[in-house]
Amino acid sequence: MKKDIQKIPGNVFFVTLFLIFMVIFSYFRLTIAKYAVSLLAMTHEILLSTKKTGSGEFRPAMQIVTGNKFTANQKNKSGKTVSTSKKLDDRFKNPVTAKLPKTKTPTISPGEYFPEWNDPGLALFTPLRKYDGTIWRKEKTEIKGSTDGKKLYLICRFYDKEPDEAVTTNSAANAWKDDSIEVFLMNNRKSKNYYQYIVSVTGKGATLYYKNTKAPNRGTNTTLPKDFMKPRYSADDFDGGFEIELAIDLSNIGINKIKQSDSFLMQITRNYRGQGYGNSVNLQLFPVYIYADNRMGASNHDRRAFQKVVVKKSK
Repeated sequence: MKKDIQKIPGNVFFVTLFLIFMVIFSYFRLTIAKYAVSLLAMTHEILLSTKKTGSGEFRPAMQIVTGNKFTANQKNKSGKTVSTSKKLDDRFKNPVTAKLPKTKTPTISPGEYFPEWNDPGLALFTPLRKYDGTIWRKEKTEIKGSTDGKKLYLICRFYDKEPDEAVTTNSAANAWKDDSIEVFLMNNRKSKNYYQYIVSVTGKGATLYYKNTKAPNRGTNTTLPKDFMKPRYSADDFDGGFEIELAIDLSNIGINKIKQSDSFLMQITRNYRGQGYGNSVNLQLFPVYIYADNRMGASNHDRRAFQKVVVKKSK
């Protein structure tokens, strides 16, 4: 005599499957989110910032910057079609910035060779701050610069009490995801392009070239020019952290000979514990919340935050 086998009703099966999926997703949601965000950030389809909620929890804040956003049309309350790009242009004309002290204009010392850290003629840049303009007291960042008229020389010291915890696992193409420095250079406000020089504390690095767009907080990555002069850079550790050196040809930004009182535009970023990790900190020479717009996240590419550095003898 066959025993009756009770079948599980279909709706119960799908509800159970759904609950199992929800448990798995809830447990791994942050890992999944971080992976997805990092993939989109690599293509500059989103801009990232890390904001602290009222509960003290860090959550990623994203700004979508896909090309469609700048070309699509929307209807206003009267039913008329309004260009989204026009809306965004209007928004950029009225930035909201943090009312915090500006960064003191850095000075680049004139010289004839790559300087040593202890050279008396070198002045320290103003300390880097978090992208929102607030002071970060955990680790110091010290930068000195000089020029022989044709090249820009930078020496950067990243103090680190736990250097073994530094992120060092990424390739040269993704050096920005390591503990690293990013140097952005542009000749002046009329420039059509800018450069991004990236160097990891491992000594790996990359150079990227961008065409300026109408939106001041992003550029279009394009092929390096044929006359591009490759930078020289190196990284080493010292008793207290990491030291990175860069030698960059100013001809890349259209300056063949720079002299006393001349200037160009720069932004410097330190990626403490890389980018996209739970304990990452984004530090900037010219905080984007002060110089650009505090509604647009922790963008390193906002050209409004590229500010003047001046060739001047140190007192």
